[in-house]
Amino acid sequence: MHIVFLATHFPVKGLSTCGSGNYVANMARIMIRSGHKVTVITEAPQREIFEWQGIEVRRIEATKGFKNTGRPMPTYKKFLKNLWRSLWYNYEVYKIDKESPIDLVQSVSAYALALFRLKKLPYIVRVSEYMDLWSGANNEKFDFEACLRSRKIDNEIQYLALKKADYIIAPSYLMQRVIYNKVGKKPQVIESPVVIDKKNFIFKENSFLEGKYWVTFGAMNYRKGIQSLAQIIDKLLNEYSDMKYVMIGKDKEVKYNESFIMASEFFRLHISQNADRFIFLDEISDRDRLFSIVKYSYACILPTRVDNLPNSCLEAMALGKIVISSTSKNGTSVEQLITDGKNGFLAEMDNAEDLYLKVQQAMSLSEDEKKTIEDNAFERVKNLTPENVYEKMMEVYSKLLL
Repeated sequence: MHIVFLATHFPVKGLSTCGSGNYVANMARIMIRSGHKVTVITEAPQREIFEWQGIEVRRIEATKGFKNTGRPMPTYKKFLKNLWRSLWYNYEVYKIDKESPIDLVQSVSAYALALFRLKKLPYIVRVSEYMDLWSGANNEKFDFEACLRSRKIDNEIQYLALKKADYIIAPSYLMQRVIYNKVGKKPQVIESPVVIDKKNFIFKENSFLEGKYWVTFGAMNYRKGIQSLAQIIDKLLNEYSDMKYVMIGKDKEVKYNESFIMASEFFRLHISQNADRFIFLDEISDRDRLFSIVKYSYACILPTRVDNLPNSCLEAMALGKIVISSTSKNGTSVEQLITDGKNGFLAEMDNAEDLYLKVQQAMSLSEDEKKTIEDNAFERVKNLTPENVYEKMMEVYSKLLL
């Protein structure tokens, strides 16, 4: 079978990536090992075609002329960017199909890539995000219901594209629900695979990371709760004088007091008393190094406003770590993984005081209690292997290829 993945991010040549890119890499590798031909179409400033771990990767100039500055883009430009992106991705599919016939196309994005799909090819979309929710949650104030009522044209074409797909899958029941309510097609829930080599990670960090510490890793934005974290870090470090706080993530601009500042500066403005025990490491592309830091932490503090079964949470649990995250009446998707007090802790979304109390609760555990929660965390995700997820995906593919 020749499978083509369309992915706006893909982790090759040391480049950073996001959850959807990791998903494609994980699934593409297992499909290659299972004897399938896999082509990945992704985007970059310059066109390039090469092989990576047996996978043909085609990097195309899908958004040429729409430079990402990190600042909010006007709605009309986002609309045009998504139209342009869909045209170029699907033109590349057309060219590949003429060279080597394609059996199936899977889009791993919500960026309207299915809008100009080739009708003759079976087309699956794996929903990575619900754009109105994601963009709303990246603002300083977040209203879940207001985001669902939004009708921005740049996002509406993405939902139109979902309607054109033959099949939709989603990692979380939260995304299944909101997508079904929006487009009238119910995605099948297939949880994301977790790929961590079964080995004892060697802690290679310098002495500044020795000792006990909490760690937060992933995107640095309001959707990932940096506003709640900023309010509690100094307080935590005051209470636990033997602890450090490690922050790992790409240092991006965030809006603060009507202007834009870097995320690292955002935290330093809030951490005045214990700056010497707050360590900002920026993004780490070396997965072994990242996982070693996570593995040797006391706990992972990973709040969110809304998510789609976040990779950071999956990876931390697979490493047997206690995860302290957040939930809400509408759901954040993390409650699909964590039962409060059993295999991790869930604070109320955007409630810094409750997040602080949950960290205190984790710190008060006896060694036996801590180990029980860590073991339960690992048990929840241990079956999310690429092989198991591959079997579920092949069932979907078989339905479409009948």
